[in-house]
Amino acid sequence: MNAMPNNTDKNSSHLSGKYFVAAGSQNQRSVRTILLAATALAALTGCQNAADKQHLEAEAQSGDLANCARIRVVSGGCGGNSRFTEVYVDNMHKNHAVRATVRKHSQEGDDDTNYAIAEGGQLFIGCGGGGTSFDVVGCEVLKGEAEKGD
Repeated sequence: MNAMPNNTDKNSSHLSGKYFVAAGSQNQRSVRTILLAATALAALTGCQNAADKQHLEAEAQSGDLANCARIRVVSGGCGGNSRFTEVYVDNMHKNHAVRATVRKHSQEGDDDTNYAIAEGGQLFIGCGGGGTSFDVVGCEVLKGEAEKGD
């Protein structure tokens, strides 16, 4: 008669060396898989951090956004509507032209537009209010004719 092995039976497959070796091998494979996944995640995160760093370095070369260009809102009406405001983008550099990327947020969605702004200049970019706002999301100092050879 074949009896069910019990936990105290030394011949039980539950207590045999092969069972524990097989289980140990499976655990080692699981640990290796987890370590490989963690290494891959670290590598991917490192790549993302490197890309972010390059983006920040490029932005720093142009000067940070607040020192490069800014949005200025003038109250008192816009387009014949007193509820709206006039919105300008100002170049913060007195001696260099800049290319500013301005994001318009509206109920229709976001829209990015590049503006070239003369040294110390300003540009009217639209009417704000009523669910529409603007942010500078990028800025690049443009080299003048004399600087292009540098």
